[in-house]
Amino acid sequence: MARVPLYKAAETEMIRRIESGEWAPGLRLPNEFGLADEFGVSQGTMRRALITLEGMGLLHRKAGRGTLVADPASAAKAKGTASIGTDRLTGPDGAPPVLEAFRTHAKTRGADAAETDIFGTMRLSELERTLRLDGDRVALDTVTVPEALALAIPEDAPIALEALLADLGHPPARIEDHLTAAVTSMGQSVALSVDRHTGLLMLTRTAYDVDDTVLARQSLAIVTDRLAYSLSILL
Repeated sequence: MARVPLYKAAETEMIRRIESGEWAPGLRLPNEFGLADEFGVSQGTMRRALITLEGMGLLHRKAGRGTLVADPASAAKAKGTASIGTDRLTGPDGAPPVLEAFRTHAKTRGADAAETDIFGTMRLSELERTLRLDGDRVALDTVTVPEALALAIPEDAPIALEALLADLGHPPARIEDHLTAAVTSMGQSVALSVDRHTGLLMLTRTAYDVDDTVLARQSLAIVTDRLAYSLSILL
């Protein structure tokens, strides 16, 4: 019998506790060190499990507030969201990557003509950040939402688009992914600390509400030898 990975075992037990009500909505969980000790795993393993549950909408992680168990209604909406993107990314070992954001920059700006057509507004809020995996820069992330939905996107916002929007109070009804290939520009190669013309996977994620209005767009420029995108189809 194949051995269950430690992070997966931790995820399964935490999901059980949340769904059974043992961990009630709003409960503040111990920090990563405390949870790692309780589950008998490393801090890195626990962080991976926490990020996965955050992407599922089961947990909210906020700087200065810790990790909170999410409300069941918002968790259900997140679970029902199509095209959950972060759990489709895999690291060099084939496992879900534990990504961390750094060099974040939030701003508001005017929309260009194409963006005005997409979002139906002339003002946008935007968050730019570099993502790291095990200390290496692996992707450039840009999230854009209408300014009417958020005057500013928090710099500690979740990487998973569905979790980010849920935190803003606008959980998406569906998310569409679009993939293309590219190579780094000079600026991208410097930001990612890679050679010029390094291969990139360009992942564009567009989130819609129940009326098919665009809520947000996330653009990820991913270094192809560090992260991959996997798609499984159930038959």
